[in-house]
Amino acid sequence: MSSHATPRTAKSPNDVNNAEQAKRPYQLEHWRRELTSKINVYDGELDDFLDIFVPSNTPCPLDLPNEQIAEDFHPVKGREVHHYDPLINIFSRIVADFPEDRRLSFCNTHAQELFFPFSSFAKDHHTSKPDISVSFPGVQLASRVKSPDWTRFSMVIEAKSTASEDAFDAKAGITRTDAIVQLAISARSLMFAHGMLAAYTLGIYGDMVRIARFDHACAVASEAFSIKSVEGLRIIQEFFWRFTHPWHPTPGAVVGHDETVSKITPAQQTWLREHLGSEADELLNGVDLREGRVVKVWDDREPKDPSSGTETEGSSSSSSSSSILETEDTGFDSEPKEYILFKLVNVNARLFSRSTMVWLGIEYDTAKSAEDLELRIIKEAWRQLVRIPESTFYRRLRKTIPLEQRIGLPGLVGGGDLGAREVAEWEAASKPPCRVLRPRANRDTPRPPPHPMHQTFTWRLTVGSDAKARERSHMRLVVDTVGRPLSRFRSTKELVTAIRDAIKGHRLALERGGILHRDISSGNILIVDKPRRNQSRGILHDLDYSSMTLEVPTSPTVADDSSNPPKLYHLRLEQDKPLEHASGHKERTGTYYFFAIDLLDPTMQTPLHQARHDLESFYWVLLWIVLRHTVYTHVAGQNACETAFVYGDDLKAVSTKRSWLVGPLPTIPGNEPLTELIYELTGQIYQATLNERWGTRTPLTYDALLATFNRALARDDWPVADGAIPFYHGDARTNSVYADRRPRGPRGSKRARDVEALQSAFTDIQSGEFGSAVPSGEPSNKRNRSNAASDPRQKSAAGSTAGSSTLVASSSRRGGGSTSVRAKSSGSRRGKGSYSSRKRSA
Repeated sequence: MSSHATPRTAKSPNDVNNAEQAKRPYQLEHWRRELTSKINVYDGELDDFLDIFVPSNTPCPLDLPNEQIAEDFHPVKGREVHHYDPLINIFSRIVADFPEDRRLSFCNTHAQELFFPFSSFAKDHHTSKPDISVSFPGVQLASRVKSPDWTRFSMVIEAKSTASEDAFDAKAGITRTDAIVQLAISARSLMFAHGMLAAYTLGIYGDMVRIARFDHACAVASEAFSIKSVEGLRIIQEFFWRFTHPWHPTPGAVVGHDETVSKITPAQQTWLREHLGSEADELLNGVDLREGRVVKVWDDREPKDPSSGTETEGSSSSSSSSSILETEDTGFDSEPKEYILFKLVNVNARLFSRSTMVWLGIEYDTAKSAEDLELRIIKEAWRQLVRIPESTFYRRLRKTIPLEQRIGLPGLVGGGDLGAREVAEWEAASKPPCRVLRPRANRDTPRPPPHPMHQTFTWRLTVGSDAKARERSHMRLVVDTVGRPLSRFRSTKELVTAIRDAIKGHRLALERGGILHRDISSGNILIVDKPRRNQSRGILHDLDYSSMTLEVPTSPTVADDSSNPPKLYHLRLEQDKPLEHASGHKERTGTYYFFAIDLLDPTMQTPLHQARHDLESFYWVLLWIVLRHTVYTHVAGQNACETAFVYGDDLKAVSTKRSWLVGPLPTIPGNEPLTELIYELTGQIYQATLNERWGTRTPLTYDALLATFNRALARDDWPVADGAIPFYHGDARTNSVYADRRPRGPRGSKRARDVEALQSAFTDIQSGEFGSAVPSGEPSNKRNRSNAASDPRQKSAAGSTAGSSTLVASSSRRGGGSTSVRAKSSGSRRGKGSYSSRKRSA
């Protein structure tokens, strides 16, 4: 089975091999390119911008601000730190007449570090220092907050001395992008800290102001306006009013908050400890429950086939362990379940991405006993609309693979697409009779906001409906199998076993379910602590980037027949409309470090993504973990990981991997099974890739790969308790993104320090596990690599290929990429410069 390729557009890396690599100009340029392609400036009226992007149905009844409150504000180049307190005074006077429970307060935080919102991942990210931080409604901040953290703030304000430093001015070039990076860092942190659907920032450039809104698809900024004019002050007042009066106001809420998320209360913390029982101390060790949250989970249902009156494949009527319920043909459950998410397992902190968060949690049901509740994995992600919802793949697996045969694969307990659910309700609300809402509709049903929030609409609202393919939808899924990341293996044999079982799961998904994973990475394989199904010690999860056959395979050979591959599940948008040129809108599939060589090679036509490419990725995953989390010897010493993995430059990445396959390999002292396994696997990858050019290619197959793993695991000389060692590179991620280690210049020269510090901080808008130095030893390689007889690359790879999945690639040219756009306005146009156009109501 093969799948269409996706554009070769590199994101900034999640994982960096050393501190120096993080500063390389080409990586910063990749980040800049990614960021600027998702920044829009709305060219409509400011009131239209507020109506569309800061929705509120509570009109502002206040008198217009007095322009005298800003008359003494005179920004001076090079003295921006002196501007913060005057700006705080202006903003405080603007909101002075707000109701007390909706009033904002402001504090100067330019010299105070704010760490990444989750303490267990804080070491992987730089701290930041927003110029001005804003409270939640009704909270009074001190003028200087001691030990500030993101949980206290709802918004940030960045101020620059001159209009030429405008972050959204297309003429400003590099300065523009670096300034946006500062705003994006804060927006990212706000969204992750509070589970927000969108975050807002203010940018002050001289005496000009822009309002910016960030979500997980893109950012949109208003036109610039003057803070020293009555009209400008009115816009700021209107913005603050709307921000503190969301469409469905609840205490302390702001526009962009997620109504399905709440903080863990003291009573819920007590309940959690009681229901975790004897495992509470271990599970909650080092956990700050203030970082956790309570979420609502609705279960999607499979739609019915209109021609047959029966549910389509994967419906909850199928035999499964899922708890997905059925309601009156609504497509969704009417009542949600609540889950307490108490420990963050993994996070992809990229801003414009899936922004995946993986939590350990438990259903919060006071009517159930502790014995009736199990730990679950809860995953939140923002899928591209051009991609099939992950829940669809899980339902296919549930239908095609009985529970007792499901090795290496998790099961879906519940959840689904919150964005699709909200869009269905939003569309149905204006269409009587309201079929979707009928089971719960009544006169008190609140009017929906102008646009959904769990599915982004920013591209459509700024560019037009043709940009729908760039939008994202909020997924929340509950999975039954709890596990640990590969980087936390307790023994190397456990590590190898987990990867072997994940390969088995990959094979099952393809041969039985017609599903090709396409994103094999170190983060997508978990080690299972308490295996229940056939003693599976590893699972392959995260099916976001998978592809699927239209029909369920009738036999393994159907999925493996590359000469006549099965039809793939067509890419579709909502309303089941096929999307033309869909691959051009999709992000590149997979995790860059683990791409197969054929998929990276820019000198060749990009082949269709096939099973053999995923099998090769399993090798790179094992190598990555070994080079980062074990003690080994290698001629490159502690830099061995760099000799195999390069990020961002396809030609260099291909050259590096090919060189690794023919160069010295590592030796793991005292661990002959793992050392031999790496040698044998390297030989198989060599035979399947490099030898192809001379016509002696040995296909990489499931049977051959699993046979190699099984031979290694059958050995009785594996070391015991040789668990993973921590992996840190030279930059320990403990210094501020704006910290200046040199002697400080005159007070007020913060701009120069910002730009320099950002050169080493650009990746921290995104999340990732950053590298470390492997404990160094005397570089040596005990194996004579020149001995052809002992080199597995000089002989056929071990293992039988009979009955395995051997696929031949076909090629296709890919294109794509996006550029910065200037948005078209929509809605009514009011008199520009007029502040009397807004209707006031008492």
